[in-house]
Amino acid sequence: MKINLNDVLYAVSLGLDAAEAEYLGVTPGHSKRIAAISILTGKAIGLSDNELIDIAAYSILHDNALTEFNQEEIEYMKYNGGRRYSPMDFLIRHCTIGEINTKLLPFRTNNRDVILLHHENADGSGPFHRVSGRTPIKAQIIHLGDIIDTNFNLMDPSETNYQNIVNFVRMNTGTLFSQEVSDAFCGSFKKKQMKVFQFDNIDSFLRSSIKHHSDEYTPQEVHNLATLIARIIDFKSHYTCKHSLGVAKKAEYMAIHYNYSQEKTIRYYLAGALHDVGKLMIHNSILKKPGRLTDEEYLVMKNHAHYTYEILRNLKGMQDITTWASHHHEKLDGTGYPMGLTAKDLSQEERLMTCVDIYQALTEERPYKEGFPHNQTMQIMYDMARKGEIDGDIVEEVNAVFRFYHLEDQVSVTEILTAD
Repeated sequence: MKINLNDVLYAVSLGLDAAEAEYLGVTPGHSKRIAAISILTGKAIGLSDNELIDIAAYSILHDNALTEFNQEEIEYMKYNGGRRYSPMDFLIRHCTIGEINTKLLPFRTNNRDVILLHHENADGSGPFHRVSGRTPIKAQIIHLGDIIDTNFNLMDPSETNYQNIVNFVRMNTGTLFSQEVSDAFCGSFKKKQMKVFQFDNIDSFLRSSIKHHSDEYTPQEVHNLATLIARIIDFKSHYTCKHSLGVAKKAEYMAIHYNYSQEKTIRYYLAGALHDVGKLMIHNSILKKPGRLTDEEYLVMKNHAHYTYEILRNLKGMQDITTWASHHHEKLDGTGYPMGLTAKDLSQEERLMTCVDIYQALTEERPYKEGFPHNQTMQIMYDMARKGEIDGDIVEEVNAVFRFYHLEDQVSVTEILTAD
């Protein structure tokens, strides 16, 4: 399957930034602005085209572990009298988890320790006490971009703001930033480039400033990409920590059952993993509410399907994935959301994704219920089919496929797909 990884990450960054805003208070566009700073600085230092592609991707992923760390901290607090991790432990843990996560993806150059050490200070006062000479240059550049965007409003193009940023970097050379990175940034960061960071300009800059390629991903590499994004989505809440991967796995099993081609099966798996990416835009006060939602809260929650569409809709060559992912709450009788589509509008693939999502949700624990066993789940789904909400023929097939399957005990789908 051909994938332009950076374009996928730029799209998903909308959700990543929303999650980071909730946890750390950053402003929308945070990771893209870091990517822009990293490209400008990386070019001045002399990074290769492939290194620039990678540093832009790593800028988007620099805090990919925040949602996962948040769940880890909740567990830590349970057994430590409500005490939270220290600020330094927070840096160590989320950098460590993030480093492990990014090893899932096939990047173009050596990126060892880039995420792990992106909070290191030049003087060794960071969480791992690495001085600049022992910190990868990409990690140093992302560190600079992160600090600048956290402390300054890069969307303010005034002369005063520009000078304050340059003076800040120069004043902290030798402590926060190495001389090499400081000189590269100050030499490349011109007043006229402040316009790059505006909402209307940042996307075109990211796409025009470095080369972009769609690479052929193996089934396992697509699985790995889907796994990384699904982990970011699902760890927003303890109750959904396996939902997206569960939907992806079951969607893939159903695709095999329906004899989809290998290419389509892999694309369907990715759609399953991405179907709830819009939930990154929903506040945890709703996602984690220990009880049923009010009518007003439910209306907010329903927006996640629309957000999924908005996040994915501009990805070239992935229109089918966008449709399958964002229509998973549509119903045949028009009572679904976000678009209120009816049977005549919904393909077999869209109908199937809806059924798989319902099956996965019903069998999972929620704040207000235990996970239902297969037979009870199917009773509910058959009732929905009788009411004309979902496709009865697909419900029959879901029952046939999952009645005797315990997916954790089966050979992996990747092995099935790649077997001769």
